[in-house]
Amino acid sequence: MPQTKKATPKKEAKSEGKKEILYDLNGLVKENYLIGLDSAHSLLEENKRLMDAQIEQLRKIQNDCAEQVKSAFSKLPKEYSSLGISEKLDRIVEFQNNFYTTFKKMSDNYSKELLDLNQKSAERAFSALDKYVSAFTS
Repeated sequence: MPQTKKATPKKEAKSEGKKEILYDLNGLVKENYLIGLDSAHSLLEENKRLMDAQIEQLRKIQNDCAEQVKSAFSKLPKEYSSLGISEKLDRIVEFQNNFYTTFKKMSDNYSKELLDLNQKSAERAFSALDKYVSAFTS
């Protein structure tokens, strides 16, 4: 009658040690990935704040310039005031302000969608990694 070998405590201890190492390594990978993701998000947000500040500064410069041009044209003789330069300049400034607003909205939406996509990607990657580790250690 053949004898069956029973698992020795050493083999079980080695198996448990390997599982623990895999789980620790899995946790380390997750932690490092999340740190990198947070760094990328912080960089993206800081760049966006800088871009928004530049747009506001450009808008302010544009409005100041338009006011100076209007002031200069208002000092010209009456025959030149019928050209309607102030009204045309107001329309140009309004158009550019609308452009800046649209650009800012697009930038906000892009940033939000990118952050959401990164979060979903991380969740899926971690889920797949957890399944892999649990299947490997079973």
